[in-house]
Amino acid sequence: MSPLAVLGILAASTAALALAVVLVRFNRKRLCVARCAATLTPEQLERIYSLVEQTGTTAANGYVLARTNKATTETRCLVPIPKELPQFPWAGRVVEATVSNTVELQFVEATAFEPSLLGHVYRPVQVPRHVTKSLSEEGNAFSPERYVADSPALSVALSAVCPKYPTELLSYLLCVGRASFEFDPIDQARIGTSPAWVQDPEHQICDECRKRMHLVLQLPGTVISRKAFHRGTFYLFGCVTHPDRTKTLGQFT
Repeated sequence: MSPLAVLGILAASTAALALAVVLVRFNRKRLCVARCAATLTPEQLERIYSLVEQTGTTAANGYVLARTNKATTETRCLVPIPKELPQFPWAGRVVEATVSNTVELQFVEATAFEPSLLGHVYRPVQVPRHVTKSLSEEGNAFSPERYVADSPALSVALSAVCPKYPTELLSYLLCVGRASFEFDPIDQARIGTSPAWVQDPEHQICDECRKRMHLVLQLPGTVISRKAFHRGTFYLFGCVTHPDRTKTLGQFT
């Protein structure tokens, strides 16, 4: 075997070893964060989420669904839209996600006091909203890093549970689509606000008035199906002028 071939094999082996070390460290960190999250009491979770909501400087216009350690016997995937959403014609209604050959998000007549998806209960957390520097517009902030930077009390509450990875713990709690400490908007379940697109934006248009529809709900496929559609994120859009006009859209990685 030539010296160049030997060097090539050694380089490949070194790269494979380095990758294995990175993966081991990643999984250890992920498991550490997940274990810390599993120890959180309802009181601790409520304090964390309340502190997140307090980092906003103006009224919120949407929510993300955050993890809890509470289970439910509810077999349907139901998401009640919070009644407090201003100028949101679907506030107080309930969305059901059904999965067969496709995913369908639709309003149903059902009683649901808290979001329940595949036996897990979630807590709607108001997305912090801020006035921009121009003082003429408002924008939502989705970054856990910003929440922690804006709130020393939040940093203390997270560090008390997960001292090594406080910001990563918050990312894990607010990105329910996968068990990871890395923040990815497509792993969020959102109510109102703006969609986190997997692919290029596909804004939906009302068939009646031809106006752009608003996001009602965004759900990662992993929270509504145990087997299928795990590579998808699904969106329910509605028309503010014609609230009965809705459309379901899916995008895939």
